[in-house]
Amino acid sequence: MLRSGIILIFVSMIIAEAAWAQRTGQPLQIGPGTTAPESRAKVPRNWNIISGSPNALTEQTSPMAITLAKTNPVIDGKSVATGLVMLCQTDPSEPPMPLIMVTFTSLKGVGHFKKFQTRYRFDEGPVHSMELKSTVGKNYARSIVLPNVGAPIPGVEIAGATRFRVEFDFKSAGVASLDFNVGGASQAMRAIGCQ
Repeated sequence: MLRSGIILIFVSMIIAEAAWAQRTGQPLQIGPGTTAPESRAKVPRNWNIISGSPNALTEQTSPMAITLAKTNPVIDGKSVATGLVMLCQTDPSEPPMPLIMVTFTSLKGVGHFKKFQTRYRFDEGPVHSMELKSTVGKNYARSIVLPNVGAPIPGVEIAGATRFRVEFDFKSAGVASLDFNVGGASQAMRAIGCQ
């Protein structure tokens, strides 16, 4: 739980910086469109590859890929910077699998509930619907993980997609609809060592 909280804070700071850079036209210093040093994979400009916080046990850092929503959602009357984060989930008995989560940098006004209805789809594929939980971090940052369940699983489906749309029903705060450009996700996966 502590590690996920640290990652959430770190990711929300990066998303906030990326949103600021996009708004002001300033360059972001985390390397979009560059070659990822671990894999030498060329990463498209819509993806940013960054190193995560070090693992407390192994002291190794895990890279992650981040892309921003096409437009920030307005939730409870306020614009909220939002990013789609891809991490590499590792299990010694299975091959590495991308884990996808949506992170809001400062999500106030949605209450203290942890579960809510979610609908998502890649490109023009089927709409998946499920109830998901969120993790709340410092300064109201909130992360929602799309579990690798069902067929096809999100971590596999994103590799060939160019668009990802998701809706979160935040009850009293309304429905947040997000649209992400996920083109080049397979290159981003290679860059974080997940293929």
